[in-house]
Amino acid sequence: MLMVVACYTLCSLNDKYAVSRACYDRHELMFLMAAGTVVFLGFTLPFSELSFEWSPKILIPIALAAACKYTEFAVLPTILREMTPFQLKSWVGLTLFMSYFTDVLFYDSSLSVLCLLFITVTLAGLFTASQADKKSTRYGKIWLHLIVYVFTKYGYGLIMRSTKSILPNTLTLFIALTLLAVISLSQISVRKMLAKPEGKKGAFIVLIAKLPNTAGLLGENYTAAKSLSNYSFIQPLILIALFITALADRRSRLSRQSIVGGLLTVAGIIGFQLVK
Repeated sequence: MLMVVACYTLCSLNDKYAVSRACYDRHELMFLMAAGTVVFLGFTLPFSELSFEWSPKILIPIALAAACKYTEFAVLPTILREMTPFQLKSWVGLTLFMSYFTDVLFYDSSLSVLCLLFITVTLAGLFTASQADKKSTRYGKIWLHLIVYVFTKYGYGLIMRSTKSILPNTLTLFIALTLLAVISLSQISVRKMLAKPEGKKGAFIVLIAKLPNTAGLLGENYTAAKSLSNYSFIQPLILIALFITALADRRSRLSRQSIVGGLLTVAGIIGFQLVK
């Protein structure tokens, strides 16, 4: 899980770069992310467990995963033009509540008062952090995108947890992203994309960032298959990493509200892991 956090922290910063500096639109971003991940993910297939029994049911996880990833990539540029990766991860951390109770209701996890307490602390930290710099973030423009993004992150974990017996998660993701790469390629002009402010360098940086993204996806799938609660903690842990990065960056200064929210999130996550 820590490997996933490290990989996704790098990818979160790269996503902001792709939107803010390279100025890619949703179709260009979708193509670069999907195509880059497919290439790197393809190298792992010979070493992955790919056995499955053919039936029309295998189309279900592929279609659901493709829909989740398509939606995620489509709304991400609009969100990141308005907020930092740190703020975004604060909102995505709200999947904690949904995921924990999904495990309790459907996967025989026990309900713990202490777990609920630390989840509450974590949610309080996430909410506090999300309110930081609220005046400079036009939530009226992106609130629907945020809701959709949060539910696609939760839905993706649920799909990986629920359909692993139908089709291996790695194969599901590979096929789904291949479909997205083909679809998005038909909607972009490569010449115009390479003419954007960062040029070929920008495309290369975004593509090469799919190497840690691929490692993160594999680890994320493994974690989601074991526990939705642990899967949902990936995003808050990324928040912590981004929080530490922001504290170390002397060019920017976190507000007091961001610092308080980050500290509450750290306390909630550590407490949950200790009592779980």
